[in-house]
Amino acid sequence: MKACRTPVCPRCDSNEDVKKIAYGRLPSDELLEFAQEGYVLGGCCIRPDSPQWYCDACEESFSTWRESWGEPLSDSIQ
Repeated sequence: MKACRTPVCPRCDSNEDVKKIAYGRLPSDELLEFAQEGYVLGGCCIRPDSPQWYCDACEESFSTWRESWGEPLSDSIQ
């Protein structure tokens, strides 16, 4: 996965405890390695409203994929 700048949690203002959420199929060796490198496993399905980030400090999930893709993304994706 490509490294990206860690945002500040909107709930507790921490960025030290914020981790990127990795989505994918059943936990493969690669996904388990991501989890050990500071990622959180998010499941196999990704939707426009799926969160991108998780804060270990306050257990908040935030910043949806829709925000990254922009408004042209269709609401019909289920």
